[in-house]
Amino acid sequence: MKIASIKLTTLGAMLSLLALTACGGGGGAGVEDDSPEANAFRYRQAVMRVIARKMGPMGAMARGDAPVDDAAFRRAASELAVMAGMVTEGFMPEGAIAGSAALPEIWTNWDDFSQKAADLQAAADALATATASGGFEAGQSLVQSTAGTCGGCHRGYRRRAEE
Repeated sequence: MKIASIKLTTLGAMLSLLALTACGGGGGAGVEDDSPEANAFRYRQAVMRVIARKMGPMGAMARGDAPVDDAAFRRAASELAVMAGMVTEGFMPEGAIAGSAALPEIWTNWDDFSQKAADLQAAADALATATASGGFEAGQSLVQSTAGTCGGCHRGYRRRAEE
């Protein structure tokens, strides 16, 4: 299990690096913001996108909107648990840049924000553990509550699109 965790952590870091590269360099016309805040923004965007890509198919399977693929469900649950542990890293250092949906309350209420991130981590870990031992059937009922922990942060700490 430790080797799998290391591989998943490496995968997450590689995906983040790939996203950072795709968002920035490559000789674009504009000047890339290479500030610590901009790098944190790109990092958290990459982490959140991967989390969404893991939750989406699991949610669809759990609701019966997609055929159950036990191996894919197990893999997504395991990878979600790794990515959930990377969330708060994307909010360091303090600050949001133009285009970020992060609200300043993240940093003024850091203890609450980090507790909500810990709630996501705990839910993702429980989902991964249940799924590792019992497959889709064991994890299906945990998907909705895990997804609900995402909303715990988004409701209070993320700017809505219309704002």
